Amino acid sequence: MTKKPVAVLACAAAALVLTGPLKARSGRPAVELPFPLIERFEHFGPEQGLPAWKVHCVLADKGKVWVGTSKGLAVLEGKKFNVIGPEQGLSHSVVTALAVDPATGDLWAGTLRGLNRISAGKVETFTQTSSGLPNNVVYSVAVGKDAVWVATAAGVGRRDARTGSWSLFDATNTLMHEPWAYAVTLSPEKLYIGVWAGGIVEQDLARGTWKEYRDPDGEMELDLAPDDGPISDITSWVTWEDGILWQGSYTGVARYDGTRWKSYLEKKSPLVSNFVNFIAAKGRVAWICTDRGLTVTDGTSWATYKGAEGGGGTLEITRPGAPPERRRTATAMSNDFVLGASITENEVWLATSHGLTRGIFAGRSDQATGARKTGTQGASR
Repeated sequence: MTKKPVAVLACAAAALVLTGPLKARSGRPAVELPFPLIERFEHFGPEQGLPAWKVHCVLADKGKVWVGTSKGLAVLEGKKFNVIGPEQGLSHSVVTALAVDPATGDLWAGTLRGLNRISAGKVETFTQTSSGLPNNVVYSVAVGKDAVWVATAAGVGRRDARTGSWSLFDATNTLMHEPWAYAVTLSPEKLYIGVWAGGIVEQDLARGTWKEYRDPDGEMELDLAPDDGPISDITSWVTWEDGILWQGSYTGVARYDGTRWKSYLEKKSPLVSNFVNFIAAKGRVAWICTDRGLTVTDGTSWATYKGAEGGGGTLEITRPGAPPERRRTATAMSNDFVLGASITENEVWLATSHGLTRGIFAGRSDQATGARKTGTQGASR
């Protein structure tokens, strides 16, 4: 893509321009949304200290924003990015996954050549040859109370937090039908593995037993029977929070509440695109990162953000029993190809193919993090 300059707005107060109705057409007050709306967007790129334009993943934690790029790991603390790359001990410059251990504060960073733990400013690396990591290509990391789980191109690795020993889970000892594990996520009782062409595999952590969820219609490109299970056996991402398991695919999204599956597809729901890169969950709400924008939903109410021709962006809100509300926004994400998201109480951080974006929620303080006034505000690329 040809790079376009980021347009700096003259006035942040004009960050949101409404062109849609504030009430349903019936005249009744609109249904309250179960998630915050983004009031304005700020952009971060090499000019602000990032080592690269392409951002693969992002994680906001306790005042820090960790950013995995194609040229190293950056951390925003205050108003400055500090970079950790191969020169500082990182196993590879392309950072693909991030997770924080809530007990220790250690950051785990997956790369295209191994796993890294950043603790007290020191970098410790784990590779296929130096540890029990199944493969050097790391797609996802999840931290549990007693172990770190790592999804790789050759199965899932588990590193025991107490002993440091590794266990391997693949097609030889689980229900996985192939080794490519694209994502791992944890509930208090279970582990869920997103398998590239094998649906979702679940382990009961206490019993050690396995269960699989496959698309009953067996069609990888179409959802022939909606709501019958996972949207497809092709799983690009899985995440669990507050009793809800979300599956991303390249054919849409599925939601599982432990009893029923529900499918969501572009053109049959407000989902902006079927091509899902990542899903971040906050409570029972999913922030769905796609190749054509960001969709936020609890499965009933929806909000979609994407760039607009000529600058700025669009926001479409869909509430139960009401027609969509379409609004024009003065700012937009730095790019509509969204690869990751991390949500706090006041903002959402978005990894895109052309820069890092901070979305500030309506009515929330601009001083939510030390990143205040560090980025630029402007139109999407």
